[in-house]
Amino acid sequence: MIRGMPPLKCLQTFSAVMETGSFAKAAEQLNVTPSAISHQIRMLEDILGKPLFARRNRTVLPTEDAIAYANALGESFTRIAVATSRFASEGSVQRLMLHSAPSLATLWLVPRLGSFRARHPEIDLTLFAGHEPAKLGDDGVMIDIQYNRPVPEACEGLVLCEETIMPLASPAFVARHRLERVEDIGTVPLIHSVRSVVQWDQWVARHAPHVMLARGGMTFDRAYLGLMAARDGLGLMLESSLQAGGMLAAGELVAPFGPLGVTAVAHRVVFRREDRARPQIEAFLAWITDEMATDRARIDGAQRVSRAAP
Repeated sequence: MIRGMPPLKCLQTFSAVMETGSFAKAAEQLNVTPSAISHQIRMLEDILGKPLFARRNRTVLPTEDAIAYANALGESFTRIAVATSRFASEGSVQRLMLHSAPSLATLWLVPRLGSFRARHPEIDLTLFAGHEPAKLGDDGVMIDIQYNRPVPEACEGLVLCEETIMPLASPAFVARHRLERVEDIGTVPLIHSVRSVVQWDQWVARHAPHVMLARGGMTFDRAYLGLMAARDGLGLMLESSLQAGGMLAAGELVAPFGPLGVTAVAHRVVFRREDRARPQIEAFLAWITDEMATDRARIDGAQRVSRAAP
């Protein structure tokens, strides 16, 4: 028994007397004798150190202390009933606690969670986002979508896709600066992402080694902040088609030099090897693999149309 808590039978008896207004009716409700009711009430009064009922002939009247005690117990009983009902009704609900790199969560994952919910309504998903990797297994976190980090020894990592990191800008920015050739990047403001797996000097060394980059520009520590700045026409940004896919599809950003970029493996879905067979993890891995395949088919189709255009 919990320390300081009266026996549940005493509390149940007290609640029945308060509800029915008499020991006899409480006995009928609980299917016990009236003497048993009297015994439980006396025991509760001894524990509390004060009377709960004034006995007059065959009736009992609750004291002010009894009324206050009954109100407090009523709240507790309601909470117990709600918790019991919720626990019983959620027996088939599975829970998945997920952590993700913040930019992918904002730009790619959250816009697609409706698809996951429609496919797996039995899974309640909780999402956290942050640059630092999650400690899998701690606080229930089962999956971490990490950006440009090694896979821990006790874990498995599923590569989301090969990402093409390429220059992106708003259509208005491209028109205003007349961006047509890679040499033109030396004359425009650039947007830098300090965490990007590919930096501007690496891209230039591969595709335009003779170009001197403009000094200055803007720097962000999150890809989605830099992409929002590029969308608003503040500069030319180097980012992947995976994270910028939504803005590219909406026409908010364009690739002025086409898919001229650097291919990299940056995002991985990481989970503990011992948890691989959990149904929530299997469901999420199957879903995100299908979503990536759909994205890949959409990008390939768009590139085929572009190459076929006169």
